Amino acid sequence: MFQGSSFKISPLSAAVIAALFSQSAIANTDDHETIVVTGNTQAAPEVFVDSDQLDAIQANDLNDIFRSSAEVSVGGSTDYAQKVYVRGLEDTMLNVTIDGAVQSGSLFHHQGSLFVEPELLEQIEVSAGAGRATDGAGALGGAIRMKTKDPRALLAEGEKFGGRVKTVFNDNTDGFKTTASGYGAITDSVSVLASLGYNDQDDYKDGNGNKAEHTGFRNGSGFAKIVGELTDDQTLIVSYERKEDKATRYARPHMGDFSRNYPLEQETYRDTATLNYVLAPNSKWLNLDTTFYYTDLELERLNDPRWGTYVGNTETVGGDIRNTSALEKLTLIYGTDFRQDTSTFSGSGQTFEDEGDQFGVYVQGDYNATESLVLSAGARYDRYSLDEGLRDGDTRSEGTDISDNGFSPNAAVTYYITKDLNVVLGYAEAFRGPQVGELWLLDYVYSSEDRKGETAKNTEFTVNWSFDNGYVSAQVFDSEIEDVVDRDSTVYENSGTLDNKGFNITAAYQLDSLTATIGFSRAQPEFNGEPLNDGSMNIGTSIGDTLVTSLSYYANENLEFGWTGRFVDRLTDVPEGTEEKPGYGVHDIYAQWMPISGEDLTLTASVKNVFDKAYRDQSSLSEDYNGPLEASRNIRLGLNWGF
Repeated sequence: MFQGSSFKISPLSAAVIAALFSQSAIANTDDHETIVVTGNTQAAPEVFVDSDQLDAIQANDLNDIFRSSAEVSVGGSTDYAQKVYVRGLEDTMLNVTIDGAVQSGSLFHHQGSLFVEPELLEQIEVSAGAGRATDGAGALGGAIRMKTKDPRALLAEGEKFGGRVKTVFNDNTDGFKTTASGYGAITDSVSVLASLGYNDQDDYKDGNGNKAEHTGFRNGSGFAKIVGELTDDQTLIVSYERKEDKATRYARPHMGDFSRNYPLEQETYRDTATLNYVLAPNSKWLNLDTTFYYTDLELERLNDPRWGTYVGNTETVGGDIRNTSALEKLTLIYGTDFRQDTSTFSGSGQTFEDEGDQFGVYVQGDYNATESLVLSAGARYDRYSLDEGLRDGDTRSEGTDISDNGFSPNAAVTYYITKDLNVVLGYAEAFRGPQVGELWLLDYVYSSEDRKGETAKNTEFTVNWSFDNGYVSAQVFDSEIEDVVDRDSTVYENSGTLDNKGFNITAAYQLDSLTATIGFSRAQPEFNGEPLNDGSMNIGTSIGDTLVTSLSYYANENLEFGWTGRFVDRLTDVPEGTEEKPGYGVHDIYAQWMPISGEDLTLTASVKNVFDKAYRDQSSLSEDYNGPLEASRNIRLGLNWGF
């Protein structure tokens, strides 16, 4: 793409760059890795965010990670309650992985389930809409792939050992975040990375100057990765990550104060262990990549005045074994993936358990038919089974035991009208069978015996045009998810059809040291003919037209400035009886300075919500549902020292 050119994109301003070709790409410049939003041969765009961008904005939560993408929204106001929405669909409708480890299940529909530490991430990719077979099982609304840092990439040429200390102060929350990392090459073939972090934040203030009660937190993170290059052809990677959090929060964290939303002492942790083995000999037929993983996600609420102490836990064990064969004109990726989820809820002297299994096989191929034509096709076959135990008050003699299976085909055509102009037309389906339910409902909600799998059907058309120092990309999509599973009181059942139509436009241009990008997204998800709303939890919500603009300026090689504006139009298409959602515009700025040439020392100042806007993100709960306002102006001052 821009490889080898002089086209420079800063990590923040390039957050919505569209692909110029049919394959995802990352362009390297003298200063930064580029953040690229690309369309693949399936015409599904990818949001790509790297660690440079996260450093520039001093990312503290999911909202920071995705703030510069028009196609992705994050609601929930505080980190613990945040949910990610892609084209209006909640992350529970996507396949989410960290280093290939699937993040399964849902903690509670009144809070988020993605428990991540931005400081540990090397890159994040988002594929919107049902797409390629390699996106994984059950990717009804797309896929989110997160990758942690690698010690080999942190070491400068000629170095054997190194370290880094980062500290960021936040004025809104009177808080600080500190991370210390060490990395090195123990031998010529073994590298290690270890990192510890602590984040201490008080309750934030909203744009009206009011304190948002019980939004503060104290959490810690630990991470270790060992990379062994066994031979020239074989690499073994072992990693372990833990994030834990203890705080007093409302029982429904993404809602405000009311009689039934009392504060509770809560403890949460996520443990993820992965084992990755790569065999890559000099062979066009063999390039093996295998991943095995274990994730343990737990939430404990202490001394609830109504229910006492109760604990929810989901353990996931799984793997993905794939091979890539790169022939002269044809590239094939094929393999199998599998996982088992065990969800347990304990309280009031009772224990309830669900066990879900998924097994799939897949193949994805890209064929360069001519210099101007690329044909892509693939398919998955997945089988799901779910074994639910008896619920409190059930009159059945045994729990629900159901299974289902289905195919997920895809096909796309990419045609290069010229080397700078291409069009992509793609169609894809994604099947998701029955899986474990929400942890905090395990004691009384069960699946209907005739529950069947959900199927997404997604059609997209994209035009990509590049020119000197810039590009324009436009995309139209039409998605439908059949047999959507929703909860009717105490039963999970197939409740109807979700339709989602919309379009995205992205563009970027550079003039000398100044780079500008712009992204616009419209998605209109409707469930059984009605717009999604705040009550459509674990499915999605409606969000107004979103425009994101960014500017970055390199004053010199040691000093950079950046600005991002996020503007959301008033949402008027709402269900009868609910209030419209007000629009808003929010501005963020940052400056990065390396005061000593040749030294690995960076000082960063960033300001989020510069003009102290009082607003609710439209992907957060509205005033109708007692959703809190977002944080007011937050000034962050950071020091990043490498040695």
